[in-house]
Parts: sequence; C-alpha cells; structure tokens
Amino acid sequence: MSIPDTVAVAAVGDIQLHGRYRDAARSGDAAGFFVPLKRLLDGVDIGIGNMETVLADECAPRRDKLCLLSAPAYAPILRDAGLNVMTVANNHFLDYGADGVAATLRHLRQAGIRAVGGGLDLNAATLPAVVEWYGIRLGFLAACHESTGVTEFASASSPGAAPLSPETLLPAIAALKSQVDHVIVLLHWGLEYSHVPTPEQVALAHAVIDQGASAILGHHSHVIQGIEHYGDGVIAYSLGNLTDAPVDWQGPTRHYQCGVDEVDRESMLLKLAVSKQRVRLGEVIPLWLDDEGRPTAASGARGEKILKSVDEYSAMLRDRDLERYWRETVIGSRVAAPLVSWWREGSLWDKIRNFRPGQLLSAWLLLRTWLELKFSRSESRWRLFNSRNDTRPMPSARREKGDD
Repeated sequence: MSIPDTVAVAAVGDIQLHGRYRDAARSGDAAGFFVPLKRLLDGVDIGIGNMETVLADECAPRRDKLCLLSAPAYAPILRDAGLNVMTVANNHFLDYGADGVAATLRHLRQAGIRAVGGGLDLNAATLPAVVEWYGIRLGFLAACHESTGVTEFASASSPGAAPLSPETLLPAIAALKSQVDHVIVLLHWGLEYSHVPTPEQVALAHAVIDQGASAILGHHSHVIQGIEHYGDGVIAYSLGNLTDAPVDWQGPTRHYQCGVDEVDRESMLLKLAVSKQRVRLGEVIPLWLDDEGRPTAASGARGEKILKSVDEYSAMLRDRDLERYWRETVIGSRVAAPLVSWWREGSLWDKIRNFRPGQLLSAWLLLRTWLELKFSRSESRWRLFNSRNDTRPMPSARREKGDD
C-alpha cells in the first residue's frame, strides 16, 4: 500500500461547551452532540479547533468577567470526533485561574489532543506543536490578541495564553519554518460579530504569510468571515462558532445576557490539502448548529446561503477599501444612528422645549467619536463598532425616558 502524498487537514471554529453542554455531560449525554461532526471529519488526518472553554470539574472563576466552564469528558469526545490539534490561545483560557489552565491542558493531553498557544508560563505557551503525517511535517503556532478581552497573558512565571504581537510571532514563524514543511498559524483576533476583518488584521495576516506561514486559521468573532488567497498562503479570518449556548452572567457592575442567534449558529468546516510543496484550499462545508446544539452539515437553502455569504465576505477582502469601510461603519453606528434617532423622535418644538444641558455633553461625545474615527491611526478606534458585547456607553444625543 502506497503512502499518501497529501495530508487531509480540517479546521472548525470556536468550541464553547458551557450551559447546555455542561448539563448534558452531568447526565451522561455529551457524546451525542458530536456524532454529526464525526461523520464530516471521517478521513481527515488532522482536525483543528479552538477550545474556548475551560475543561475542569470545579475551579474558582474570575469575578471580573464572563467565565466559561465545561466537563473534562468532552476532551476524549472531541478527539473521537476527529479533532486532534486544539488552540487554547483565547480570552477564556484563564477564566478559572492556574488550576483551570492546568486541568484543561491535562485533559486535552490525556485525550491525545495537542494543545498550542497556552501554558503554565510564557515559554510553554509559545511552544509550537509539530505533527508529522506521511513524512510531511506541520508546525502549529497560536496566539491571542489583546483586543479580545484577555485579562492577563502568560508571563515568565504565570499561566495564560500566548500574546499576539508581530515582534514575537514573526520570528517564531521563521524559526519554526526551518524545522517543518509548513507552518500553520491559529489566531484569536478581530471584532466580535463583524463579518469583515479590520485593515490591521489583513496587514498582519499578509506579514505572517510573507514570513513563511502557509495558512492562517482565525477565531473569536463568532461569525463567518472571508477566505483570502495571498501569496502562497490561505487565510481564513474567522470560522465562526462550532458550538455555542446562551449565557446569563451577573458581574459586580454588569448583567450580561446573550442568546444564540442565527449568526451564532452558522459556521464552516474548512478543508486543506497539504503536500510537501504547498497548502491548498479544499472543500468549504457550511455548518449549522441545530436546535439541540449539535454542529451539523447545513443543507439546502441554508447551506447555499452560508456558502454565498462566505463568497461575499471573501470578495470584500479583494474589492473594498477596508479603512473606508470601517470608518463609515463605525461612524454610521456610533455617530449617525443616535442623531437620526434623536431627530425622528418628536417635533422640532418638542426638541426645543425638552432641551437639557446634558445634551451638550452627548453632542460633544458624538463629535469626539467622529474626530477619533477620522484622524486616529490607532486600531482601537474600530472597537467602537461592537454592538453586542460592548461595555462602553453609546453616545446619545437624545434624553432617555426617566432621566433627570
């Protein structure tokens, strides 16, 4: 029997196993969630995902953020389904402190899953994972961007995720490239619920490919983004959610509730064909999270819609001025929308009669936002976009009911 000359690689999105998944594990019903995925990964040599849940029995959560915890039983279930490389470089890896980090890494290792992008210290967090199939060596690196809400990164003496910075990532790619046939980079980055990466993301992605990486697989936005062919590399900016569940979290200063909408349920399974010479984009399989919480192949009109969306978002990467797109998008949501809402509410006489000095402050906030977006060169200006999970108040030019 001849040895294949191509490694079959498949990648999926964010794996969040809190809520209903944790409840199912307690009752012994966890395995059924991933039966459809196992069929889709049949014949795949390397399956990749983002483990965005701490796998531990009981640990103390942080008090300053939404924390995601699930059962260790999911590690062997995911391995049995076909996922054997997992990035833990994300903003939930440290949700349950050092104990949660150690437990997650231990359970993944015991299940036969290679974890990359996180560790008990910075050295461990930045170590690559090297996997060899059919004589083809693949090296994996993973990192998490600070804008995703990471509370702390790994340090020389403390656990956490590997930080994403060009100054550390690009030399790491060059060093790993000399040891393997291909470097695949797993990045946790971007803006939640945006279908378009920022100009800074695209520039970084191109630099990563120019440095010698063959593919980039992105996570964090929780929705599908486009796929780009750049140089000899393949860039998937975000694969969406593989699994998700509603959350209802009460923090010291904030009550955060979030359901599972249609965009949360759409994702994709991306197949890559890896030979000694190159990484080639294979099939894109549209996925749908069904009512029971199982990732399944999206068929019919739903599958066609997801694939059409992928094509549209990919075309935006080629055809749009992303700087202009983002500036117009954020100005529209953060400046124009409040003004339009204020103008449409009541007559001009009502506006004059109900004028309050506080509206001058709101007007200044709107102007300051506009100036920042027009003239700032910091990528932090795009974070004003986030309309679903945003702790910053939206500037408003109208007086809210009940305000004094």
